[in-house]
Amino acid sequence: QGNTNFNIFLSVCSSQFNQSQETGQRIFVEIEGRKYLLGVPSAFEMGLNHCRWIYKHGKTIFQVRTWTSKTSVRVNLDFKVIKGEKVKLLITHHFDESNGWTVKPGTNECEFIAKPKTDSMIAGKFPEPQFRIIVNGKTKIGSAGAEALYYDNKTHGASFFILDVPKTSKFCMSFIGEVCSPANIEKIENADKQWAVDCLDAQKDLQDLCLNLSLKGNQKDVAAIREILPWYSMNAITHFLTPHGLEQFGGAAWGTRDVSQGPFDLLMCLQKYSEARKLLLTIFSNQNPVGDWPQWWMFDSYFNIRAGDCHGDVYYWCLISLSNYIKVTGDIKILNELLPYFHEKGVAFAEKTPLSEHIDRLIKMITDSFIPGTALVPFGGGDWNDSLQPVSRQLAERMISSWTVEMNYQAYNQYQTVYELIGDKNKTKKLEEICANIKSDFNKYLIKDGVVAGYGLLEEDGSISVLLHPMDKKTGIKYSILPMDRGIISGIFTKEQALHHQDLIEQHLKGPDGARLMDRPLKYKGGIQTIFQRAESSTFFGREIGLMYIHEHIRYAESLAIMGKAEAFVKALRQANPVAYREVVPCGDIRQSNCYYSSSDVTFKNRYEADERYDEIKTGKIELKGGWRVYSSGPGIYITLIVSRLLGLRTEFGNVIIDPVIPLSFDGFSATMNFLGHSITFKFNIKEESFSPKNISINGKVIEFIHEKNKYRVGGAVIAADLFLSMLNRKGNTVEIQL
Repeated sequence: QGNTNFNIFLSVCSSQFNQSQETGQRIFVEIEGRKYLLGVPSAFEMGLNHCRWIYKHGKTIFQVRTWTSKTSVRVNLDFKVIKGEKVKLLITHHFDESNGWTVKPGTNECEFIAKPKTDSMIAGKFPEPQFRIIVNGKTKIGSAGAEALYYDNKTHGASFFILDVPKTSKFCMSFIGEVCSPANIEKIENADKQWAVDCLDAQKDLQDLCLNLSLKGNQKDVAAIREILPWYSMNAITHFLTPHGLEQFGGAAWGTRDVSQGPFDLLMCLQKYSEARKLLLTIFSNQNPVGDWPQWWMFDSYFNIRAGDCHGDVYYWCLISLSNYIKVTGDIKILNELLPYFHEKGVAFAEKTPLSEHIDRLIKMITDSFIPGTALVPFGGGDWNDSLQPVSRQLAERMISSWTVEMNYQAYNQYQTVYELIGDKNKTKKLEEICANIKSDFNKYLIKDGVVAGYGLLEEDGSISVLLHPMDKKTGIKYSILPMDRGIISGIFTKEQALHHQDLIEQHLKGPDGARLMDRPLKYKGGIQTIFQRAESSTFFGREIGLMYIHEHIRYAESLAIMGKAEAFVKALRQANPVAYREVVPCGDIRQSNCYYSSSDVTFKNRYEADERYDEIKTGKIELKGGWRVYSSGPGIYITLIVSRLLGLRTEFGNVIIDPVIPLSFDGFSATMNFLGHSITFKFNIKEESFSPKNISINGKVIEFIHEKNKYRVGGAVIAADLFLSMLNRKGNTVEIQL
């Protein structure tokens, strides 16, 4: 039904402490003449498409369920007495105030229609937006306003729509979304049966999404990863469809780099290529005519609501995503798609060019922005680390993010292969030369004494000093993990540089919960900002400020896999997984084990205490709490690492790549999934090393292969896709991989 910021029906509960008890939908149960407002249940169950609350009060036990249906635009609620006498219900509804909903009886019995006020945003976007409330089955109910909540039958200024349900042992109702168009919805006659059908549909959808992926092994690490996969899949799809989190109550805009990472990676690794293509076309149809993007933008009816600027790294994710898509699918025809640029009045007024022209404008814009005399991009409005935004535009123009420079190198290097594929020798050569210059200047200006700096700073005399480096006297920060991880992932590091920086991470950037952004936090200055905005002024010591940000820790895991460090790779995967968390992080708190946490936060009393006691974190004696949940690209990237790095299954340029990175302790580990349209069980015999296959057989027949290029270690097996597919001759195929 569209936008979760503006097309809202019920009001949102915006506090985990339930301080606003009236928000959304609530249920009063009358037992022995007394009304009880349902709150924390005796037991709670969360599923892929449902939630279930079970309440026990004296001898009475009842349940409440809400669930969605794949086949209709409805959200259902049912109530059922499991043990005890029938009870009377008051079901209250508090609506989103911005749309000004008015509820009136519908044409059918026990049906109510809610319409917004005429000057609301939703009414300005849709011709006849409405929601319907229907009571399923044959229950006869009454309706009322806020007066039903007070003994004196007065509203006391409150605004509610209330369903007054007489004594019953079961009750079922539905919200019907008709924002876009009317819906032909039938009443639910049997709630239990509909529940079972809809939940089964959700399970089947998940299996289809995840290609029936199943991991098998007796190891605790395998069990923990297996358990989190369906939940991270759901989190990743949530982030794709409408970015939203349990602590971020509103979210309807795509972050440009967000959707280009986790959601896009998920679609590609799970072979949903047509959806990935559509995503890319949507992204590039929202590009500005000059070649850039805003930090975030609405992708629906509210398309003209978007950020005014963006961080300096945003553009590269779009280019990398497109390069990866073409590398995997070979679909160079996508470059001929005629796409609009953003225009505030809509597509009808927009300039349109082939996607190839969109790319040319983007590359020209980036290259023209290089710091004069170098091939280094300026910092711009910041990089991925939101806490390190510069305090002024003047400073931003003088700063250089090493990580963003690496992103530029990676994007150009990958798109160079696209130019090769389409036979454009001139553009191939030009990007090749630029990449060589980027690498040269990166090593000349941003690596000092063998250590990559977090940032370079252009001084008045034209020299470039370094920040977040052992030579840095301004910030007190010596090491930053972003350019260390990306140096490996982008391929800009030599093997020696990669090994050295991973040693530095082990020495200076590791905590009990994983890899940290910097070796210590920026000093808090009572809100006064001198270099960086949030890091110096935020009173909250969590998320990026607290330095243990799970998204970048997952990128650290990726760099370990590229290097072939299997034991450390799997440990890093476990540290990013809340299942059985305290087996790997003993000082971690009890965490919700079916959702992604964006950070691991130390609860210091204030920033001053964090400055003084930060080094104590490494001792493992301070409890580490989970940060914001669900909202992140992290879950999609995590699943991608499982498929493409742990199992090592990738497709590139018409070849199948088998490049698992698995610890010796996983000997006998196997995985079954639908790969390239075939059900295959991959069995891993891990005898000598943790990477680089020594022997591969398909359905009992040995297959020849060559090793892919990997500058950091011996690479995976490269097999022509046609040859690989020709050997899959069974309903259930087996591929045995010996390491």
